[in-house]
Formats: sequence, C-alpha cells, structure tokens
Amino acid sequence: MIKIGSTIHMEMTDKKDIRRFRSKILDMESGDIFIDFPVDGQNRKPGFFIEGTQFKIWFIGGDQAIYLFESEVKGIADRQIPMLVLKGPIDNNYIRIQRRQYVRVETMADVAVYSEGGKFAPFTTLTSDLSGGGLSLHLPDDCSLGGGERFKVYLALPFQSGETVYIEAAAEFIRSKFVTGRAIGSAEFKKIEDADRQKIVRYCYERQLIINKKEKKHHSAGQCNLNNYK
Repeated sequence: MIKIGSTIHMEMTDKKDIRRFRSKILDMESGDIFIDFPVDGQNRKPGFFIEGTQFKIWFIGGDQAIYLFESEVKGIADRQIPMLVLKGPIDNNYIRIQRRQYVRVETMADVAVYSEGGKFAPFTTLTSDLSGGGLSLHLPDDCSLGGGERFKVYLALPFQSGETVYIEAAAEFIRSKFVTGRAIGSAEFKKIEDADRQKIVRYCYERQLIINKKEKKHHSAGQCNLNNYK
C-alpha cells in the first residue's frame, strides 16, 4: 500500500495542541519506514523527535483514497543521510477514511473564474463545496455557463497553520441547480497538477476534521443539556 517516494502527513498531540508535519518515505525495511526528517507545517522547520514519539500518519493511496495508520519513532538511521525510523503499520492494517475517490466537503473558499474561450467576463465568487476531483461554486446572476464549457479557476485555500495555498486548474462545467434561490454550478477538474490536487485533498481532509470535531462538540453539549433535565 504505502511505498518508497510517497509523501506522508504526520500529526502529533503536544500539550493538547495538534502539530502537523510532512515528510517523504526514503526506504522501507523489515516493517520499518525510513523517512526524511519531517517539516513542520506551520513554521517549515525540521522536527526532531525522541524514541517513542507517537503519530497519526496519513497518505494518498494509488486509488486516490486517504489511508491512515498509527506509528511511533523507533530511532535515527545513520545512512548516507540521516533518516528518521518509524514503525510501519502492523499487518498492513490501514484505516480507509473515505469511500469514494475524493472527499467532498462544504467550504466557502475564494475562487476566480476565467473563460478559456472568452465567452463570459471573469468573475470572483465562493465555492459551495470542494474535492480533489472538482468543485461547486456560487454563480453570478448574469453568468450563462453551459454544460461542457471549459474555464480556469484560481483557488485560495487557507489552512489552519495560517498558510494560504493558491491553486490553478482547468475545469469543465457539468450542471447548475438552485439552492435557496441561488444558482450553484458544479464542475470537474480536467487539468490540474498532481501536487495541486494533493493540496486540495489535504485541505479537504483538514476541513473534514474540523467539521467532525464541531459535530462531536455539539453532540456532547446536547448530551449535557439532556442530563440537566434528568
């Protein structure tokens, strides 16, 4: 499943704060994973960890689904370049955290839209939802996009770390629908750099975690309120 050259994303809990890192697999041997020293997602500095430090690790599989497993630091390998050694998943036991090709999440991200053929004036708007495969966006009243029409989108994706990532992609319009009186258009990405698609998937994963935490918090608050009436 996981292979040499794969990019991995690492999360650790430090004094109740979640810290995120990114690295690449350099080698695999006897169930251990050898990686480049992880880079902090917020300050871009390499991280150094003691033996036994625990992580949740996720990566994008060959089927473009996200796979997660738990691991811990086993030490440092002194090879041609120093490598951090992680414990690999036992018996290839991964958690698949999505059932379709890409996780689609509701999010209001800034997006600029340009017609490839000059059929409409450029406009800026907000997404309605987003995935690694495409997006839905709020359409202006005077926009007349038709099915199959190609256009370019420029997305601005704000991460929790404070970093804003900018994505350029070519998309194809699929259809529009009206939601509470507003036109929402859906489109599929037709040309996008793989690295940019992975950034979108990472953004969607982060948004999904935020949504899940809010739902759990709301559920817990509801339980507390019910207990008050017992």
